[in-house]
Amino acid sequence: MSGEQGARIYDVGYRSYDGPRKPPAWALATVWRHTTQRVLGLHRSFRHKVLPGIALVIAFLPALIFAGISAFLPVDPILKDILPSYGEYVAYIATALALFASFVAPEALCTDRRTGMLDLYLAGPLDATRYLAAKWVAVAGVMLTMTVGPQLFILVAFTVEDAGPPLGETPLLLARIVISGIGVALFYTALAMGISSLTTRRAAAAVATVLVLFVPGIGVTAAVESGGAPDELALLTPAVATEFAWRVFDDVRSPFGADLPIERLSTELVVAGLAGWIAVGVAVCWASYRLQGARR
Repeated sequence: MSGEQGARIYDVGYRSYDGPRKPPAWALATVWRHTTQRVLGLHRSFRHKVLPGIALVIAFLPALIFAGISAFLPVDPILKDILPSYGEYVAYIATALALFASFVAPEALCTDRRTGMLDLYLAGPLDATRYLAAKWVAVAGVMLTMTVGPQLFILVAFTVEDAGPPLGETPLLLARIVISGIGVALFYTALAMGISSLTTRRAAAAVATVLVLFVPGIGVTAAVESGGAPDELALLTPAVATEFAWRVFDDVRSPFGADLPIERLSTELVVAGLAGWIAVGVAVCWASYRLQGARR
């Protein structure tokens, strides 16, 4: 470079990394943290916080309402008939879970493949299996917040208002809340992640998830009630998740309720059906990423 200041030489050579070095397992925690922040809209513009915020509000709002009712009304048989059981609560938050699975969870997988970030992730200490494990844990963690969190809040609120279970029955109820929450959360996570692994477009994943959540139930009910199909066909519908919660809490159904095909099945079949949905979601997601890896 010529001029009044004369020539200058800048050192632009490569330098070795001298920062903190962490084990490869730390990459899993990093992907989990960034995925959780992404699906919740944290550190992003307000519009990305709307849908996850609505889903969380829908999940917790019934719990707040029921806790308020128990606080202002006396505990009597009429009040107990008004308040839902723990098994029924899953049906109250099904909309929140469906909203999150359809429109928020696809952010965890679709965006990385569409923007090319997946190649950068896999160029480091991560392989496809570890990458997917971190993504699944992140989405399932948020789902678990919506399935277990409100029920724990109700339990604490009812206990404070002397409307909760006897002290000796509380550990069993806590175990049922956790088991039910894990099963339902894994169901919706498997559904969302399995479908999202097949497309790079969040809109396509959302539409497909909505169709899977609502269309099979209509078709199976019509086939069983009108066409004489076996009740076991109901295991192919998302109603298996709600029914699983009923069976875990061993709730007594209202005599005025609808006699659905899924309700006539044994508990063993319901558990097997739920496990089948989760296994299919895991298999589809893993196989899709293995196939994509083989194409690179």
